[in-house]
Amino acid sequence: MGVFLKPFYAILTKESECALPADNGFILIWVTSEKFIANEEGKKIMYEYYYKTQDFGICLMESKGSGEEAVIPADRDILIVGDDIFKGHKELVRVEFPDTIIEIGGFVFDGCENLKQVKFPANLKDFWQYAMTRCGIEEIDIPGTVERIAAFTFNECTQLKTVKINEGTKKILAWAFKDCVSLTDVYLPTTIEEISDKAFEGCPKVVLHKLN
Repeated sequence: MGVFLKPFYAILTKESECALPADNGFILIWVTSEKFIANEEGKKIMYEYYYKTQDFGICLMESKGSGEEAVIPADRDILIVGDDIFKGHKELVRVEFPDTIIEIGGFVFDGCENLKQVKFPANLKDFWQYAMTRCGIEEIDIPGTVERIAAFTFNECTQLKTVKINEGTKKILAWAFKDCVSLTDVYLPTTIEEISDKAFEGCPKVVLHKLN
């Protein structure tokens, strides 16, 4: 049967064929059997997250499901995102991290070729090697709480064009942006103390801009 729901969060199913805006501003949802959550645009949001409590705090260990958008829950006080969490999710477009997270593991977005928007935690301190490797990100804004950008963090991000690094970051290590062939502009903070001569190896178009 058909039901009307306000366009905030809607219950859809795998068999649902439509979630269309109506003239009155509501969304028409055809509900059949297996349920999942959709956002106000009718797009599927379906990730389940699995955690492990370590001596240092809570680590996000695994995600299951699929969808264009992933919002990591803010109510678990997660400190670390483990390796490979979204590896190979070509459908993923946008990710939002809670501000509790201080480290992002390796290969988290490897193969996420359609990823375009990542909201990093305000308190992020470190990327592990290959954290963002081979993803489709085009612009990135790195919080100044990240004191150093590790080797291979943005390895082979071939669509990456613009990078802004905020006040507080001090070092860019070797191969941090290796083979980012489309990278043209990197905006550096005044706090930068060291940039490896291999940090931008394989980036033939890159220009470094020092912010005042």
